[in-house]
Amino acid sequence: MDRGPGTFWEHIYSLRKKGLIPLVWERRDLREFLEKPGGPFAHGTISTLPSDYYISIEGTEIGGAVRKGNTPRLWRVRIGEYQLIADPDDDAATQEAETRRAARLAAELRAHKGHRHEVLKTLAYLQEQSGTETEAASGHTDLYPSIPVTLTPSERQALTGRVAEQKAMYIVNKHLKDKYGNQVEIEEDRDGADLRVSVDGKTERIEVKGTESSTLAWPELEVSSRRAHDALESGDTSMYRVVDVSGANPRIYVLAHGRHFTLEPETRWAVKRVPLGDDRYPLRGQPYRYDRPYDPVAEDEWEALE
Repeated sequence: MDRGPGTFWEHIYSLRKKGLIPLVWERRDLREFLEKPGGPFAHGTISTLPSDYYISIEGTEIGGAVRKGNTPRLWRVRIGEYQLIADPDDDAATQEAETRRAARLAAELRAHKGHRHEVLKTLAYLQEQSGTETEAASGHTDLYPSIPVTLTPSERQALTGRVAEQKAMYIVNKHLKDKYGNQVEIEEDRDGADLRVSVDGKTERIEVKGTESSTLAWPELEVSSRRAHDALESGDTSMYRVVDVSGANPRIYVLAHGRHFTLEPETRWAVKRVPLGDDRYPLRGQPYRYDRPYDPVAEDEWEALE
Protein backbone atom coordinates (compact mmCIF):
# COMPACT_ATOMS: atom_id res chain seq x y z
CA MET A 1 0.00 0.00 0.00
CA ASP A 2 1.06 3.63 -0.51
CA ARG A 3 2.57 5.22 2.60
CA GLY A 4 4.01 8.26 0.85
CA PRO A 5 7.79 8.54 0.36
CA GLY A 6 9.57 10.20 3.23
CA THR A 7 6.42 10.71 5.28
CA PHE A 8 6.18 10.38 9.04
CA TRP A 9 4.19 7.18 8.59
CA GLU A 10 6.72 5.61 6.21
CA HIS A 11 9.47 6.22 8.77
CA ILE A 12 7.45 4.45 11.46
CA TYR A 13 6.69 1.62 9.03
CA SER A 14 10.41 1.29 8.36
CA LEU A 15 11.26 1.23 12.07
CA ARG A 16 8.68 -1.51 12.60
CA LYS A 17 9.94 -3.52 9.65
CA LYS A 18 13.48 -3.40 11.03
CA GLY A 19 12.25 -4.42 14.51
CA LEU A 20 13.49 -1.19 16.08
CA ILE A 21 10.19 -0.36 17.78
CA PRO A 22 7.55 -2.75 19.20
CA LEU A 23 4.16 -3.52 17.65
CA VAL A 24 2.48 -1.25 20.21
CA TRP A 25 4.68 1.79 20.65
CA GLU A 26 4.77 5.13 22.45
CA ARG A 27 6.14 8.47 21.29
CA ARG A 28 9.32 7.95 23.32
CA ASP A 29 10.06 4.83 21.21
CA LEU A 30 10.26 7.05 18.13
CA ARG A 31 12.34 9.91 19.48
CA GLU A 32 15.70 8.12 19.44
CA PHE A 33 15.36 7.52 15.69
CA LEU A 34 13.23 10.38 14.39
CA GLU A 35 13.70 13.47 16.54
CA LYS A 36 15.99 16.28 15.42
CA PRO A 37 18.91 17.08 15.40
CA GLY A 38 19.74 13.46 14.50
CA GLY A 39 16.38 12.64 12.97
CA PRO A 40 14.09 14.18 10.35
CA PHE A 41 11.25 15.42 12.59
CA ALA A 42 10.79 18.10 15.24
CA HIS A 43 9.76 17.32 18.81
CA GLY A 44 6.34 18.85 18.19
CA THR A 45 5.68 16.64 15.17
CA ILE A 46 6.28 13.46 17.16
CA SER A 47 4.16 14.83 20.01
CA THR A 48 1.13 15.82 17.95
CA LEU A 49 0.77 13.62 14.85
CA PRO A 50 -0.09 10.35 16.65
CA SER A 51 -2.93 12.02 18.56
CA ASP A 52 -4.19 13.62 15.34
CA TYR A 53 -4.25 10.54 13.08
CA TYR A 54 -5.54 7.72 15.28
CA ILE A 55 -8.72 5.75 15.69
CA SER A 56 -9.22 3.90 18.96
CA ILE A 57 -8.87 0.12 18.78
CA GLU A 58 -12.53 -0.13 19.88
CA GLY A 59 -13.58 2.12 17.00
CA THR A 60 -15.18 4.67 19.33
CA GLU A 61 -12.84 7.72 19.11
CA ILE A 62 -10.83 9.51 16.44
CA GLY A 63 -8.09 12.14 16.43
CA GLY A 64 -8.49 15.73 15.29
CA ALA A 65 -7.08 15.27 11.77
CA VAL A 66 -9.22 12.17 11.17
CA ARG A 67 -12.27 14.07 12.37
CA LYS A 68 -11.55 16.62 9.64
CA GLY A 69 -11.58 13.93 6.94
CA ASN A 70 -7.96 12.70 6.85
CA THR A 71 -7.08 9.02 6.62
CA PRO A 72 -6.51 7.30 9.98
CA ARG A 73 -2.97 5.91 10.26
CA LEU A 74 -2.90 4.41 13.77
CA TRP A 75 -4.89 2.29 16.13
CA ARG A 76 -4.79 3.77 19.63
CA VAL A 77 -4.52 0.73 21.88
CA ARG A 78 -4.43 2.69 25.14
CA ILE A 79 -3.88 6.34 25.98
CA GLY A 80 -0.44 7.23 24.62
CA GLU A 81 0.08 3.77 23.02
CA TYR A 82 -0.34 3.25 19.27
CA GLN A 83 -0.09 0.62 16.55
CA LEU A 84 0.11 1.10 12.79
CA ILE A 85 -3.15 0.21 11.03
CA ALA A 86 -1.07 -1.12 8.15
CA ASP A 87 1.70 -2.91 10.02
CA PRO A 88 4.61 -4.71 8.26
CA ASP A 89 3.97 -7.85 10.30
CA ASP A 90 0.74 -8.27 8.29
CA ASP A 91 0.53 -9.32 4.65
CA ALA A 92 -0.67 -6.92 1.98
CA ALA A 93 -4.25 -8.23 2.02
CA THR A 94 -4.53 -7.81 5.80
CA GLN A 95 -3.05 -4.32 5.65
CA GLU A 96 -5.56 -3.34 2.99
CA ALA A 97 -8.47 -4.86 4.93
CA GLU A 98 -7.43 -3.10 8.17
CA THR A 99 -7.07 0.19 6.30
CA ARG A 100 -10.59 -0.15 4.84
CA ARG A 101 -12.03 -1.12 8.24
CA ALA A 102 -10.41 1.89 9.96
CA ALA A 103 -11.65 4.24 7.22
CA ARG A 104 -15.19 2.88 7.55
CA LEU A 105 -15.22 3.26 11.33
CA ALA A 106 -13.80 6.78 11.06
CA ALA A 107 -16.51 7.76 8.56
CA GLU A 108 -19.18 6.45 10.93
CA LEU A 109 -17.73 8.43 13.82
CA ARG A 110 -17.49 11.61 11.75
CA ALA A 111 -21.13 11.26 10.76
CA HIS A 112 -22.15 10.69 14.38
CA LYS A 113 -19.94 13.37 15.96
CA GLY A 114 -19.86 16.04 13.30
CA HIS A 115 -21.54 18.70 15.42
CA ARG A 116 -20.14 21.04 18.05
CA HIS A 117 -19.68 19.75 21.58
CA GLU A 118 -19.55 22.12 24.51
CA VAL A 119 -20.96 20.69 27.72
CA LEU A 120 -19.31 18.00 29.79
CA LYS A 121 -21.50 15.26 31.24
CA THR A 122 -20.79 11.86 32.74
CA LEU A 123 -22.51 8.73 31.62
CA ALA A 124 -23.85 8.61 35.17
CA TYR A 125 -25.24 12.12 34.96
CA LEU A 126 -26.98 11.29 31.68
CA GLN A 127 -28.62 8.34 33.45
CA GLU A 128 -29.67 10.65 36.24
CA GLN A 129 -31.27 13.05 33.77
CA SER A 130 -33.31 10.22 32.26
CA GLY A 131 -34.54 9.13 35.68
CA THR A 132 -32.40 6.02 36.14
CA GLU A 133 -31.50 5.60 39.80
CA THR A 134 -27.97 4.29 40.26
CA GLU A 135 -25.22 4.88 42.76
CA ALA A 136 -23.18 6.56 40.04
CA ALA A 137 -26.07 8.85 39.14
CA SER A 138 -26.35 10.02 42.71
CA GLY A 139 -22.97 11.69 42.37
CA HIS A 140 -20.82 9.51 44.64
CA THR A 141 -17.22 10.50 44.04
CA ASP A 142 -15.72 7.27 45.39
CA LEU A 143 -16.48 5.65 42.04
CA TYR A 144 -13.70 7.68 40.40
CA PRO A 145 -9.91 7.65 40.92
CA SER A 146 -8.71 10.57 43.04
CA ILE A 147 -5.57 12.03 44.60
CA PRO A 148 -5.55 13.74 48.02
CA VAL A 149 -3.62 17.00 48.38
CA THR A 150 -2.89 18.79 51.66
CA LEU A 151 -2.58 22.58 51.73
CA THR A 152 -0.80 24.36 54.55
CA PRO A 153 -2.50 27.33 56.25
CA SER A 154 -0.09 29.70 54.51
CA GLU A 155 -0.88 28.18 51.11
CA ARG A 156 -4.59 28.53 51.72
CA GLN A 157 -4.07 32.12 52.79
CA ALA A 158 -2.09 32.84 49.61
CA LEU A 159 -4.98 31.50 47.53
CA THR A 160 -7.56 33.72 49.22
CA GLY A 161 -9.39 35.87 46.71
CA ARG A 162 -8.49 33.73 43.70
CA VAL A 163 -11.17 32.10 41.55
CA ALA A 164 -11.71 28.33 41.63
CA GLU A 165 -9.77 27.69 38.41
CA GLN A 166 -6.69 29.52 39.70
CA LYS A 167 -6.80 27.57 42.95
CA ALA A 168 -7.20 24.32 41.03
CA MET A 169 -4.19 25.12 38.85
CA TYR A 170 -2.05 25.77 41.94
CA ILE A 171 -3.20 22.51 43.54
CA VAL A 172 -2.40 20.45 40.43
CA ASN A 173 1.06 22.05 40.13
CA LYS A 174 1.72 21.37 43.82
CA HIS A 175 0.70 17.73 43.45
CA LEU A 176 2.95 17.19 40.43
CA LYS A 177 5.97 18.85 42.06
CA ASP A 178 5.44 16.97 45.32
CA LYS A 179 5.22 13.68 43.44
CA TYR A 180 8.04 14.08 40.90
CA GLY A 181 10.29 16.79 42.35
CA ASN A 182 12.88 18.19 39.95
CA GLN A 183 12.16 15.47 37.40
CA VAL A 184 8.91 17.10 36.28
CA GLU A 185 8.64 19.80 33.63
CA ILE A 186 5.34 21.71 33.64
CA GLU A 187 4.46 24.16 30.89
CA GLU A 188 1.40 25.74 29.32
CA ASP A 189 0.10 23.41 26.63
CA ARG A 190 -1.10 26.09 24.14
CA ASP A 191 -2.85 23.43 22.02
CA GLY A 192 -6.23 23.05 23.67
CA ALA A 193 -5.27 21.69 27.09
CA ASP A 194 -4.11 23.72 30.10
CA LEU A 195 -0.85 21.95 30.95
CA ARG A 196 1.76 19.79 29.26
CA VAL A 197 3.64 17.70 31.84
CA SER A 198 6.83 15.79 31.02
CA VAL A 199 8.45 13.22 33.32
CA ASP A 200 11.15 10.72 32.37
CA GLY A 201 10.48 11.08 28.64
CA LYS A 202 6.71 10.72 28.99
CA THR A 203 4.32 13.57 28.29
CA GLU A 204 0.81 14.05 29.65
CA ARG A 205 -1.61 16.79 28.67
CA ILE A 206 -4.02 17.99 31.35
CA GLU A 207 -7.22 20.04 31.33
CA VAL A 208 -7.74 21.52 34.83
CA LYS A 209 -11.23 22.21 36.21
CA GLY A 210 -11.83 23.45 39.76
CA THR A 211 -14.86 23.70 42.01
CA GLU A 212 -15.54 24.93 45.53
CA SER A 213 -17.85 21.95 45.97
CA SER A 214 -16.62 18.86 47.79
CA THR A 215 -18.29 16.72 45.10
CA LEU A 216 -17.49 16.41 41.42
CA ALA A 217 -20.43 18.73 40.63
CA TRP A 218 -20.92 17.27 37.17
CA PRO A 219 -23.72 19.60 36.00
CA GLU A 220 -21.39 22.58 36.47
CA LEU A 221 -18.61 21.22 34.24
CA GLU A 222 -18.30 22.90 30.86
CA VAL A 223 -15.78 22.84 28.03
CA SER A 224 -15.93 26.26 26.43
CA SER A 225 -13.59 25.99 23.43
CA ARG A 226 -13.42 23.71 20.42
CA ARG A 227 -9.69 23.18 20.95
CA ALA A 228 -10.23 22.01 24.54
CA HIS A 229 -12.99 19.70 23.32
CA ASP A 230 -10.72 18.21 20.67
CA ALA A 231 -7.83 17.78 23.12
CA LEU A 232 -10.04 15.83 25.52
CA GLU A 233 -11.72 13.75 22.85
CA SER A 234 -8.37 12.86 21.28
CA GLY A 235 -7.67 10.70 24.33
CA ASP A 236 -4.19 12.00 25.11
CA THR A 237 -5.53 14.71 27.45
CA SER A 238 -6.86 13.93 30.92
CA MET A 239 -9.37 15.96 32.90
CA TYR A 240 -8.11 16.86 36.39
CA ARG A 241 -11.22 17.85 38.33
CA VAL A 242 -10.13 19.51 41.58
CA VAL A 243 -12.82 19.62 44.27
CA ASP A 244 -12.93 21.57 47.56
CA VAL A 245 -10.36 24.01 46.19
CA SER A 246 -10.66 26.30 49.23
CA GLY A 247 -10.38 23.51 51.78
CA ALA A 248 -7.37 22.16 53.63
CA ASN A 249 -7.61 18.79 51.86
CA PRO A 250 -8.74 19.18 48.25
CA ARG A 251 -8.84 16.15 45.97
CA ILE A 252 -7.92 15.71 42.31
CA TYR A 253 -10.12 13.37 40.28
CA VAL A 254 -8.38 12.05 37.16
CA LEU A 255 -11.03 11.56 34.48
CA ALA A 256 -10.72 10.21 30.94
CA HIS A 257 -13.00 10.85 27.98
CA GLY A 258 -15.06 7.80 27.06
CA ARG A 259 -14.39 6.07 30.37
CA HIS A 260 -15.58 8.63 32.90
CA PHE A 261 -17.37 11.26 30.83
CA THR A 262 -18.70 12.17 27.43
CA LEU A 263 -18.91 15.53 25.67
CA GLU A 264 -22.41 16.54 24.63
CA PRO A 265 -23.68 19.64 22.79
CA GLU A 266 -25.84 22.13 24.62
CA THR A 267 -27.16 25.48 23.42
CA ARG A 268 -26.70 28.33 25.87
CA TRP A 269 -28.25 31.80 25.92
CA ALA A 270 -27.07 34.86 27.76
CA VAL A 271 -29.69 36.20 30.18
CA LYS A 272 -29.83 40.01 30.40
CA ARG A 273 -31.74 41.96 33.02
CA VAL A 274 -34.56 44.21 31.79
CA PRO A 275 -34.17 47.65 33.49
CA LEU A 276 -36.92 48.42 36.00
CA GLY A 277 -39.22 51.37 35.30
CA ASP A 278 -38.07 54.69 36.82
CA ASP A 279 -40.23 57.83 36.60
CA ARG A 280 -37.19 60.04 37.25
CA TYR A 281 -35.75 59.14 33.85
CA PRO A 282 -38.74 58.78 31.50
CA LEU A 283 -36.59 58.95 28.36
CA ARG A 284 -34.14 56.23 29.47
CA GLY A 285 -33.94 53.63 26.73
CA GLN A 286 -35.89 55.81 24.27
CA PRO A 287 -34.46 57.02 20.92
CA TYR A 288 -33.39 60.65 20.63
CA ARG A 289 -33.78 62.96 17.65
CA TYR A 290 -31.96 66.27 17.31
CA ASP A 291 -33.49 68.98 15.14
CA ARG A 292 -30.89 71.49 13.87
CA PRO A 293 -28.23 70.30 16.39
CA TYR A 294 -25.68 72.92 15.32
CA ASP A 295 -27.94 75.99 15.76
CA PRO A 296 -26.84 78.43 18.53
CA VAL A 297 -28.81 78.50 21.78
CA ALA A 298 -30.59 81.79 22.54
CA GLU A 299 -29.45 83.55 25.68
CA ASP A 300 -32.90 83.40 27.31
CA GLU A 301 -33.00 79.61 26.90
CA TRP A 302 -30.10 78.88 29.26
CA GLU A 303 -31.55 77.67 32.57
CA ALA A 304 -28.42 78.73 34.47
CA LEU A 305 -29.09 82.38 33.56
CA GLU A 306 -32.71 82.42 34.71
